[in-house]
Amino acid sequence: MEAGKRTIEQIFNKGRTLQIPFFQRSYVWEEENWERFLDDMQMVSDTTETSKQYFMGPLILKSQPVTSERKIGDLRLVVDGQQRLTTIVLFFKALCEASYNNEKKFMDTFFNRNGESIIEHNHNDIEVYEAILGDRLDGKLKKRYESNNVLKCYHHFQERSAILKSIDINKILNLLCFVGIDLGEDDDEQQIFDTLNSLGVSLTTAELLKNELYRKEDEDLYNKTWKKVFEKDEDARIFWDFKLTSGRQFRASIDLFLQSFLIIKSKANDKYLMLSSLFTNYKAFLKDQKLNKHRLIESLIEYAKIYRDNVQPLLLKEDINQNSTMQRLNIVVFGLNTTTVVPYILYILKEVEDSKERENIFQLLESYLIRRLICKQTTKNYNNLFASFIRNRINTFTTLKDEIYKGKDPTNLFPDDSVLKNGFQNNNLTNQQAQVVLYLIEVSIRSTKDSTKLLPFNHYSVEHVMPKNWRNYWDSGLSAKKAEQRDAILLKFGNLTIITRSLNSSIRDADWKTKKNGKGNNKGLIEYCAGIKTFSKYLQKPTWNEGLISKRGLELYQYAIKIWNK
Repeated sequence: MEAGKRTIEQIFNKGRTLQIPFFQRSYVWEEENWERFLDDMQMVSDTTETSKQYFMGPLILKSQPVTSERKIGDLRLVVDGQQRLTTIVLFFKALCEASYNNEKKFMDTFFNRNGESIIEHNHNDIEVYEAILGDRLDGKLKKRYESNNVLKCYHHFQERSAILKSIDINKILNLLCFVGIDLGEDDDEQQIFDTLNSLGVSLTTAELLKNELYRKEDEDLYNKTWKKVFEKDEDARIFWDFKLTSGRQFRASIDLFLQSFLIIKSKANDKYLMLSSLFTNYKAFLKDQKLNKHRLIESLIEYAKIYRDNVQPLLLKEDINQNSTMQRLNIVVFGLNTTTVVPYILYILKEVEDSKERENIFQLLESYLIRRLICKQTTKNYNNLFASFIRNRINTFTTLKDEIYKGKDPTNLFPDDSVLKNGFQNNNLTNQQAQVVLYLIEVSIRSTKDSTKLLPFNHYSVEHVMPKNWRNYWDSGLSAKKAEQRDAILLKFGNLTIITRSLNSSIRDADWKTKKNGKGNNKGLIEYCAGIKTFSKYLQKPTWNEGLISKRGLELYQYAIKIWNK
């Protein structure tokens, strides 16, 4: 690796081709970026400090092997810098046009000695990009690419020709530069890329992997496989780009899929488990296993279809079928951000053909995850645990049951009923965790004959029936010890219910009668909790106290041991 200052002349070397990966995403900069860029170019042009250079941020280029067909011997892959390099070329094209007599300067700067554009663009933009540079932009192409950002960028600069005429082209060429990072063929571009705070729009693991799997000559294969599944239409893009919570971070759904697929294909080899270096893991896996690329892509697409049909984070916003074990499991996984189980779920979906066997496995998984949640048992080892299930081919209900009932590590075992009962009576969960438990109990005990329809998960929130600020309106002269006991029981399951809409603050802490009925225009629990089978009957009670909280907690436990049984 070599790094240092690079001028425009050094980057656009006439003996070089800068290749934007053929299957890279389209050029995505928009008007806000172009306006900022133009302002910066005016500033550079107006400066009186002729030695003060303007840095455009890092540019990562990676050397590529050159075939005999290529007439230019220096081929570099643009790892990071596509957006800025494309903008610079389009800006200079419009700038040279506005200056009338500078077309030769444009050709001398941005075309190699064979008269070809030094930048070789990706499949989405190459036709319109080369038409612009070669003055072949006719009405037909303008119509076809009217939504393309390359064409929009070019027109944006053309429309500002009055500004462009005031810009000193030579000053821009002399003062504009990058921090250039040149990688050898064997250098790890992902490691470099991830550590830089790029001015551009960051590439995803999926985009990097796509460019690793496909080359320009693979366009038909790409169209029949990757594009057909991951980029088919807007619905596909929304699904695969959907942001999932992962700890304190967010990642796209496609990254979760790619991680799951790699874990399965590598048989959960520890070498490839770290998410922070997913693309690097893929490169190492491809190199180590010496896999046939076409067979790997075929398998990837097969798993992707299974994933999309079953792994559905958007179910938190949609109605679910209470009898669907897969839909219920989605509520657990994405309601609790327990995505570490997804590789194992995908493994079971692919490996287990018998639908009844799959349902039994998924029902057991739900019971295992929910019981451990209620009992406040650790989730820190889940990543290794579920990977070990794949590694050891735990793909039947019986073997999974044995693993979580009789496994070697007691911290991973299935909590029994006594431990579960203690959890309901003594443990405090977060509102989100409690919402998942209460919602799934509600889903499980309802029937088609119920007068009210259960709404999607995200339509509910959790309410503390006796408020945390009970001292304002619920104080009945309790002793200090009794008050301390009340504070403790307020956070238990018996005092929590899901409601369809958060109560107004003036109602939330009010006395029991007001909290039930509301006041003025502010509705109460009768309005927002009617039809909730796990609580609505208590709305008839004249009081709400510690005794009823304990009673309801025990009632919820009785539901739980039937729903999440062995």
